[in-house]
Amino acid sequence: MRSEQVEIPVVVRSEVGKIASRHLRLSGQIPAVLYGRGAEPIPLAVDRVVFAKALSPSAWYHTLVSLKVEGSERGEDRPTVMIAEVQRDLIERRVISVDFRRISLSEKIHTHVPVRHVGESPGMKKGGILDQVTHELMVECLPTEMPDHLEVDITGLEIGGSVRVRDIVAVPGVRILAAEDDAVIVIAAPVRAEEVAPAPAGEGALVEDVPLPEVVGESEES
Repeated sequence: MRSEQVEIPVVVRSEVGKIASRHLRLSGQIPAVLYGRGAEPIPLAVDRVVFAKALSPSAWYHTLVSLKVEGSERGEDRPTVMIAEVQRDLIERRVISVDFRRISLSEKIHTHVPVRHVGESPGMKKGGILDQVTHELMVECLPTEMPDHLEVDITGLEIGGSVRVRDIVAVPGVRILAAEDDAVIVIAAPVRAEEVAPAPAGEGALVEDVPLPEVVGESEES
């Protein structure tokens, strides 16, 4: 359970806009915003190194955060929040913006939780390939009851076998918000060598795998 909170120090920004955000990033800071629960948004800045050390990308969206706000004029110096959105540069993959959303520890939230598999599949021992179709699932729970992950037991899965949402047993207080028939893990049949035919390349051509750009979050500047 994620009842413990990660503390991240932030500073209230006095200047906003594209130019101010650009200068902030050049100084090693990340533009951020605190919003939610009917209050006016507060522009913030968080140190890039501090943010990276406090939270790994895999924990961004399902970790309770206690913001240590410096320079707040509203008496809000220790709000409990969760990260609502992170924007990253498409080329360098650096974090360029963070949105923090206020939460109440006594009110249920909707959040994504990672799915992890345990056990050994007899189908994999026979050459089957584990295909994890779903890596995260949306759940509803109190922030203090938010699980680190949802566990999927693949023991007993033969080739062609699968685990669906209805097969996952969530801990008490946690409700999975997904269709019961949605596949989570499938043990696929092995691919035979003769079934894989290489695509022909023109003489003298350079064949190269070029990854498609990944967009994380919105494209707007803070």
